[in-house]
Amino acid sequence: MRVEKILYALINPLIRGLLRSPFHRLGSRNLAILSFTGRKSGKSYDTPLSYVRDDQTVLFLSSRQTKWWRNFTAEPAPVEVELENKRYSGHARLFTDGDSGFVEGIRDFISQLPRDAVVYGIKLDGQRKPTEESLKQAAPQMILVEVKLESGTRTTQS
Repeated sequence: MRVEKILYALINPLIRGLLRSPFHRLGSRNLAILSFTGRKSGKSYDTPLSYVRDDQTVLFLSSRQTKWWRNFTAEPAPVEVELENKRYSGHARLFTDGDSGFVEGIRDFISQLPRDAVVYGIKLDGQRKPTEESLKQAAPQMILVEVKLESGTRTTQS
């Protein structure tokens, strides 16, 4: 088993526990839990991820090396997103290199959450915005999942 996989197996349950606890505010500002059903296995998954939000749209950014995003390669898939201890229903759509809006989505994500730039090897300029050259180099190794939230929420049980 790869070291990265072992780390995720250890860290993800801790992050999920924190985000579902009364202390969720320690991580809720930029971390959410994306819940979805595996397209082949039919299993339920709860994956903690960094996110940015603009009203009813939530963006998740990840490396192509991860596997969770492969569940969204077809048409938009139903998902649930836990944001700030509230659960929202929505539909997830995958964007990859070459898709319209992909690079703009990465630029928007990193501009709103510059701390994640280092994870993807993206350099920031003086205003903490991604440089175009590093963005173009990193983009082919990345994916972007956009979730359109439906109206209505319910409080998650702690």
